[in-house]
Amino acid sequence: MYLRHFICAAILALTSLSISAQDAAGKWNAAIESPQGSLLMVFEFAIDGNNLTGSMSNDFMGTTPISDGTINGSELAFKLSFQGPNGAMTANYKATVNGDEMTMTRTMENPPEGSPPERTFVAKRVEK
Repeated sequence: MYLRHFICAAILALTSLSISAQDAAGKWNAAIESPQGSLLMVFEFAIDGNNLTGSMSNDFMGTTPISDGTINGSELAFKLSFQGPNGAMTANYKATVNGDEMTMTRTMENPPEGSPPERTFVAKRVEK
């Protein structure tokens, strides 16, 4: 009897992890603080199996498509490549979906002077 309950609980736990990552499709708003004030970002994600596509947009850079997007369990990962003040830049993102919030960590490969190489912030779902 206990084994049956344990197996059911394990299946539910594993299913909920995969659902949360697959549930990332849609629009998400986020903001990070900078010396110039709050930088608002809009992420739009589409999911096809374990592949993640979409874009990030803001008033500073316009719309930038994501690349190398993947889903692994409850984790998302993708890259953004763009032209910064000192040339080409790449931002690597890792995120975990938890309902209508997504904790994101952005790591810059070559951050501009004075900018932290890594930031963690929360994005909130706008629509699915």
